[in-house]
Amino acid sequence: MGAPTHDPSHAAGHSSGGTDRVPGHVTVLANPHARHGAGKMIADEAVAAFRARGVDTELIVGRDAAEAAERAGKAARSDTDALAVVGGDGSIRLALEAAFGTGTPIGVIPAGSGNDVARNLDIPIEDVDAAVELISRGHTRTIDLGRVTFPDGRCELFCTVAATGFDASVTARAVAMSWPKGQSRYTLAALRELIGLRSRHYHVRVDDAELDDDLVFAAIGNTTSYGGGMLITPNASITDGLLDVTMASRPSRFARLTVAKVFPTVFTGRHLTHPMVRTMRGKEIELYCDPTALVSIDGDLVGELPAVFEVVPASAEVFAPS
Repeated sequence: MGAPTHDPSHAAGHSSGGTDRVPGHVTVLANPHARHGAGKMIADEAVAAFRARGVDTELIVGRDAAEAAERAGKAARSDTDALAVVGGDGSIRLALEAAFGTGTPIGVIPAGSGNDVARNLDIPIEDVDAAVELISRGHTRTIDLGRVTFPDGRCELFCTVAATGFDASVTARAVAMSWPKGQSRYTLAALRELIGLRSRHYHVRVDDAELDDDLVFAAIGNTTSYGGGMLITPNASITDGLLDVTMASRPSRFARLTVAKVFPTVFTGRHLTHPMVRTMRGKEIELYCDPTALVSIDGDLVGELPAVFEVVPASAEVFAPS
């Protein structure tokens, strides 16, 4: 699904303080496959919680991603006051794309395996009623999105992290796994990917700065974390009009052992202190690599490098605490 062109009237350096938009009507978009099939049950619980608060509520369920995106787009263009998403980061991404440019704010009712959008916005993760209460109160924040564009002109919006190389391969493996659930699934997927670890020769451009190096991965963060709390870009801000890039160079010896040792520190952000890791920050990032590498955004595989990643500042409104 291609992302519309961003309205240039939005500028970087914006305020993220937000406004109060108490919704009278909420459209709940449910991913029935979220949380291993519990998505519909969680959505029903959310609808009941909204109605108990006197909020007029409509539930829409997409049979697949394409139908969910289509129905979310129609809802965002209707007279609904809010689009509340029951699902994980991938479902939220579809809703953000669908609502892009419509002015309809997005509510998040976490029901995924990672829930990093919720983590970065301080939205309750294991409490449906609390998430509904947050939306019902109506306080919104303006946030940045990222956009990836491929050579054929196809583009996609993302909210959390765009991963390439090793970490995108981890995402691909984790998505294909039915067990275990939650954050541990990404950890196990990473350990399995270490078996076939290889580096690629990357050319990286961040605004006007460039570098060439053999890298294990390059991750572009609009938020601090992905994969259920892995702080891959711990200094990123969802409101600063910039994207953070974290890259890991190929270890000279004992590559698997070195990466295996560094990997656990991603959960605390201490990986940034390791000599093989470097960071950059900018508005536009261009990545080429040989051989090519997978690209995942918000946990969804969307293509391969080369690609251009850019920040789309102040482009979404979400219900969240101040």
